[in-house]
Amino acid sequence: MINFNDIGAWHFVSELDILEADSHEDVTVTIADASGAAVLNGTYIPVEGKVRVYHLYKLLSPLIAEVAATFRITVGDESKTVHVVQSRLTVNEPAMKFLPSFFLSTVMSERDTSEKRKELLTLLPIETSLPAVIVVATYWNGSEVVTVQRTLDIELQAGEAAEVDVSAAQFVDLSMGRLVGYTVKAGERTMRYRVSTLATAETAMLMRNAFGAWEAVYFAGMQESDPDYVRETALVNGQLRMYNLEETDTVKSWTGALRPSGVALVRDLARSRELLLLNKGVAIDAVVVTGVDVKHNTADDTVADMTVTWRRAEQLSARLMAVRAPKLFDSTFDETYN
Repeated sequence: MINFNDIGAWHFVSELDILEADSHEDVTVTIADASGAAVLNGTYIPVEGKVRVYHLYKLLSPLIAEVAATFRITVGDESKTVHVVQSRLTVNEPAMKFLPSFFLSTVMSERDTSEKRKELLTLLPIETSLPAVIVVATYWNGSEVVTVQRTLDIELQAGEAAEVDVSAAQFVDLSMGRLVGYTVKAGERTMRYRVSTLATAETAMLMRNAFGAWEAVYFAGMQESDPDYVRETALVNGQLRMYNLEETDTVKSWTGALRPSGVALVRDLARSRELLLLNKGVAIDAVVVTGVDVKHNTADDTVADMTVTWRRAEQLSARLMAVRAPKLFDSTFDETYN
């Protein structure tokens, strides 16, 4: 719950779920989006000098298409323009404190990645002085650890979310040794990655996380196909005929062993409403998650291994992948060469 007098420039949508205003008379509350269209307009009766508007999360969250949206809140004769950041969970500190300190991710610990995996980070700079995005890469050359710092060529704009590709492949430098880890920094924000040879992922997905930003999730465990068929039949001229058949190609994917960072990512995928399949780092088909098993515990002798059941969003969910004989030359070959 937040009092109208305490509303500032930036808030998570979860902070605004209950709006309170001080009044001893009936008061009109209006909320308008960036275009000026009213999304809420009502007159409220005070109780003991307080007016409360409930469940604004359900009203505003679907109107935030990506990371943030702007709304104008009017209580009586006073109006405030508020930048509202998507938040599909409750954050234990306000957006004004969180945004300058963290990337927009629920992961708060070191991540696992490999040179073949895509990694995205999103930040929303609201600081007076825009930070530089710096990567500190660590290499092992066979005898010692070598650290190299570089600044990424990212143009940040105040108050606008910026997506940064921090995939390990772009930091590989064999002249320095084998890449074993790297840290991404932007002002106070820090995210650490451990680079190793991970199992091949049967499935990879790009999801909009709890803050509306894109993140990649890889499933390196077993995969189970469970197609379902619905057949509809009827008697026609004394013979049973099938007049309709629908196939739903459902897949159950196991994550494989997860560290805490992986647990946080899969938990976030479970609450995500927008997911895309990844094929060699490129987003292809939209998918819908139909079931999850994200149960885990903190026992020392157990390792989290979660499952996600999903299907393609298209009505014809089954897919044939054409297999062609490999070519001697790839698409970069100059066929005009003599």
